[in-house]
Amino acid sequence: MIQLKNIKKNYTSRKGVVTRALNDLSVSFPSRGLVFILGKSGSGKSTLMNILGGLDTADSGEFIIEGKNIEGLSQVELDHYRNAHVGFVFQDFNIIETFSIYENIGLALQLQGQKASKTRIDEILDFVGLKDFGKRKGNEISGGQKQRIAVARALIKKPRIILADEPTGNLDSKTSDQIMQLLKEVSKTNLVVIVSHDPEEAELYADRIIKIKDGKLAEDTGKDPVEFDHQPFSFVHQHLGFWASFKYGIHSISRKKGQLLITTFVIAIAMLFAYLLGSYLGFVDQPNPALLNTLSPAELAFMSQDLQGYLPSASAFQLNIAMYVILVAVTYVFLSMSVTQRKKQIGIFKALGGNTKDILRIFIWEGVVIALFSWVLATYLGYAYVLDINIKFFNALPVLEFNWLQAGMNFVLIFSVSISFIILTVMGILKNNSVISILKK
Repeated sequence: MIQLKNIKKNYTSRKGVVTRALNDLSVSFPSRGLVFILGKSGSGKSTLMNILGGLDTADSGEFIIEGKNIEGLSQVELDHYRNAHVGFVFQDFNIIETFSIYENIGLALQLQGQKASKTRIDEILDFVGLKDFGKRKGNEISGGQKQRIAVARALIKKPRIILADEPTGNLDSKTSDQIMQLLKEVSKTNLVVIVSHDPEEAELYADRIIKIKDGKLAEDTGKDPVEFDHQPFSFVHQHLGFWASFKYGIHSISRKKGQLLITTFVIAIAMLFAYLLGSYLGFVDQPNPALLNTLSPAELAFMSQDLQGYLPSASAFQLNIAMYVILVAVTYVFLSMSVTQRKKQIGIFKALGGNTKDILRIFIWEGVVIALFSWVLATYLGYAYVLDINIKFFNALPVLEFNWLQAGMNFVLIFSVSISFIILTVMGILKNNSVISILKK
């Protein structure tokens, strides 16, 4: 049984205007059945759903599940609650378009630390009427099929409650009826709570209708007596496994090959100039001893002075610093853009119960891949250019040398910078936005 007692929730705009979303609301929900929550826009029904799903927290009051008050829990604990006990079906479907249906549904299992069993996924696909759809991509199916996938993704977790936010809002009437029939079937064994503007749909399918007005309970009617089944409740502290996070991270970046190539190339070019300038500074400060066997000290000094006439060591040092500044700036711009473009994907991971560490592990792989590709390309080009310059301009004398110590330092730099920027960008998205606001963007 789920109970909300004296729930209050206010929102304050940037201009300081306070909006009361829920005003001392108390309501209980059974362990199974189809419950509709109706109300006009701004009535508080979506806020009620967000609190039920652990996407938002109340300012005051109690949220009790089987005798356990989960109001006031930390964000990590709410992630665990959402992961183990809540399935979401959104109006905009919120499936990851570039993932296959197997991957979209399997993600819900893997976030629970379970194996994404193909057999189990096929069974749930058969239940929602999409047998043999597993290998299709999210962008290859219709809106009604996407909503069925969303239902399957919610069900496969075996949640205590399924929350549906306008699940038929973007569907035609025939497809809407099919989705409602499916949710009605699900409600025989689960609690299904639907937030809707459609009273006719509610009258047709609901076991119980709750109407919200101005943040208060205006009406509560049911076709059948409400039965409460007491079930054990506990938090399940699971996380996405190493190989699963690696798979999803590499998968995400593999879908943006053009961006990966451009990012890698631009970062590698900046690093290449840093290599060349480093080699030049190395020659000016400490020429290769092998040159003394070929050139006299006077010839070596003349060569050094002649080269500094074109590029003084002080200017070369400043340019080298500038190259590293450009390297860091370019890395930040490209990585932050890449992560921000997938802000909705982050929201989906979070809504499914993924905690911050899970999400970071997925996106950190992107930084690792870009850093590795960029470093390998830049190191190869730097080595090749140094040899080529010596051959073309210095009769193959080892005037400029590729500095492997510098290469090692660049390796540490590019990896630390890439991963740091990934972490900062993801944390910025999660800190400054609620899950709902992320999903709506």
